[in-house]
Amino acid sequence: MRAHVMTLANSIIGVSILAMPFCYKECGIILSTLLLVLSNLMSRASCYFLLKSAIKSRTRDFEFLAFHLFGKLGKVTVELSIIMFLMGTCIAFFVVMGDLGPQIIGDMFNIKNTTTLRPSIMIGLAAFVVLPLGLLRDVNSLNTICTAAIIFYACLVFKIFIEAFDKLFSSVWVSEIYFWKPVGLFQCLPIFSMSLFCQTQLFDIFETITNESLDKLNAIIRSSMNMCTSVYISVGILGYIAYYDSALTGNILTSFSECLSSDIIKIGFVMSIAVSFPLVIFPCRSSIYSLLATKDYVLVSGGRQHIAETPFKCITFFIVLFSLVTGLLMPNIEVVLGLIGSTIGVMINVMFPSMFLVRVANKNPKERFWARFIFFVGIFIMVMGTSANLYAIQQTFSNVKTIHREVETLDVKPMATQHDIINPKLKTSEEIRVEPPIPVEPIIKSNAEVKKEKSVKVDNGNTISKDAIKKEDEELEKRPEIELLEKLKNHENEEKKILAESKKILEELKGARQVQLENDKKKPVTNVIDLKFNKKQKDKKMDTSLDKMKNQLVKDKLPLPLVLKEANKLNKTKVEINRDKRDLTSTVNSNNDEKEDNCIKNEKAENNDSTRVKNVDNIDSVENV
Repeated sequence: MRAHVMTLANSIIGVSILAMPFCYKECGIILSTLLLVLSNLMSRASCYFLLKSAIKSRTRDFEFLAFHLFGKLGKVTVELSIIMFLMGTCIAFFVVMGDLGPQIIGDMFNIKNTTTLRPSIMIGLAAFVVLPLGLLRDVNSLNTICTAAIIFYACLVFKIFIEAFDKLFSSVWVSEIYFWKPVGLFQCLPIFSMSLFCQTQLFDIFETITNESLDKLNAIIRSSMNMCTSVYISVGILGYIAYYDSALTGNILTSFSECLSSDIIKIGFVMSIAVSFPLVIFPCRSSIYSLLATKDYVLVSGGRQHIAETPFKCITFFIVLFSLVTGLLMPNIEVVLGLIGSTIGVMINVMFPSMFLVRVANKNPKERFWARFIFFVGIFIMVMGTSANLYAIQQTFSNVKTIHREVETLDVKPMATQHDIINPKLKTSEEIRVEPPIPVEPIIKSNAEVKKEKSVKVDNGNTISKDAIKKEDEELEKRPEIELLEKLKNHENEEKKILAESKKILEELKGARQVQLENDKKKPVTNVIDLKFNKKQKDKKMDTSLDKMKNQLVKDKLPLPLVLKEANKLNKTKVEINRDKRDLTSTVNSNNDEKEDNCIKNEKAENNDSTRVKNVDNIDSVENV
């Protein structure tokens, strides 16, 4: 019982486990968990429909169940669908092993990832692991290997838990992750629904079980489905929490930290895929044999067909070789495999079992209702999965077109071949595309360096006329004179600016001096000693201002001749200032005498006016009398 649970669980868990964290990130934790639970119920219902239809029709084969209910056309349709679906699964397994194997082995053993490493790993796994296991006739011989694979998936969950341990017990991730995100529903619904399909392996796994009731078979299916669903949920939630702040892809193994445990987990995953090959080869081989041997076949164990030794080995070798060659020649076949899984996979695992039960269960209306409901759900999943895959194809083509356009816009010039160097006249000037020059910051080089570059260009085969070289040499010879002239012009402009500023400063000083002289003239001078003291202070101020001006002129880099001229002018002004001092003393004395005379005259005039007013008043009084 437990061995069958482990074998069935190993047939369910596959590559879709790597995409669970991505799906949880796109749909949110609650919505993704709900979708997984619903897909669990749907897959269990379809398995129940298939087993009940087989028990009622007394067959233990998918193909002959279709033949019993729908005739020869139904049998052929089911056989072709199973062959295409399972061959696509084998090719997908080889592609995954070819993508993960070289990276893991190259990192562990320091081997360069060359073009021969990928095919050598795929051929080695096919020859030493897949083919020997595929040649086994009894599925029960794989029970221990399948149990080891389930233990490995438990180790994978523990590894992801360790990766998420630091973030799991902090409250930061609660506000950063999504719990309900219906935007990614249509993209992730086909992945969730097809991650629990196992209908094609049921008859091979239950082949050795005899005289078991439907309830016991359903119990095996229920326990294995619940185990796989719990593994998917734990990987999805822990992987989302561990890597919510990074770019999650459809392969969580690429997000692991670089350490020895990560490499061991990657190798273990590759080996678990290789071990899962026989569970896919068994039903595919029986479908191919039933398709080819339409007349000569033998039914054993209550309806299960027996394959002879030679066709058994030939068909097994064909399945392994065809899937291996397809995976080697077409490594980018994921889109085609996705289309096959979303169309044919849904038809085999959901729609055909529902149709079988509707055809068999004539007396139970509830089972017919649920079978029809599951049938329409399968149609919906098929449409959504196909549209998602077509959208992915459209995106890839659009990305390729944009890349081609960007490459065309780039100015990529091919390297000159020996033929072009030997015969440069083959390319005319009209064929050469001339692009406008790109502005670049000029780099000043010496004449010797430029001549060396020219000689190198000529040696490399560039055809340059001698006249052009002479003109460039003449221009190079003129270059130092032009540079000197430009430098002189710049110096002259700077000197002119300095002279203009110095003139402005001198004019301001002269204006301030004249204003001070006028104010001094207006003020009355009472004492000649005070006047001399004030003049000495003014002379000191003038000297300090002149010293400051000299310093300022020196700072402004005034030429020495101009400084000397200004200094001479200032010396002359000091002599004039001394002369003005003497004139001021005489003028002040004369002004004081004049002011005293004016005051005396004003007093006499006021006295005369007062006497006149008195006389006028006396005359008025006399007249009044």
